[in-house]
Amino acid sequence: MREIGILGGSFDPIHYGHISIAEAAMDECGLSSVILMPTRIQPFKIGKKVAGEEDRVNMVRLVAEEHEGFVVSTMEAFLNEVSYTYKTFKLLQNQYENSQLNFIIGTDSLLSLENWYRGKDLLKEASFIVAVRPGYREDETLLTAEFFRNKYGARIRILNNKPIDISSTNIRNHIKNGKDISSLVPSCVEEYIYEHGLYK
Repeated sequence: MREIGILGGSFDPIHYGHISIAEAAMDECGLSSVILMPTRIQPFKIGKKVAGEEDRVNMVRLVAEEHEGFVVSTMEAFLNEVSYTYKTFKLLQNQYENSQLNFIIGTDSLLSLENWYRGKDLLKEASFIVAVRPGYREDETLLTAEFFRNKYGARIRILNNKPIDISSTNIRNHIKNGKDISSLVPSCVEEYIYEHGLYK
């Protein structure tokens, strides 16, 4: 059975931190591919939406073109309703019947996973690959993963990736302030941002 990773996020913009996690998941967990899934930024989220769905999807597509095994899904990007991971999981199960689906998440998401919409069902039915995020204790991640394994029979693997401390917020601020972002995003993303006047 082939294994597929799913990495969701606002990707506003996609950066080397996202790419590093996807690559680590492929290498360490033997994934045949990683589905990059831009999510729709919800109106109830704090903060201003600065790039539309189409621009964010386009930037992710540019990155996928440069990385073998990266695939882009717009399943959540253009939804007119709140996108729940459990609903997405069920849709993907129908689409990839003979594959094991692995949601690639950060430590912050793992710690709150039980409280997600149908989070307990997700823990029982889906598989997870956890990337350690900067600022989170490794022992807390390991203890939480073990707790979920014992309570729900959860399939959780922890990556040995070296966390890259880059945030999309930081990149947007750099652009507003005229600072260089070439070390934070691939050149294709940097070019797209400046060509389309994003984050000014």
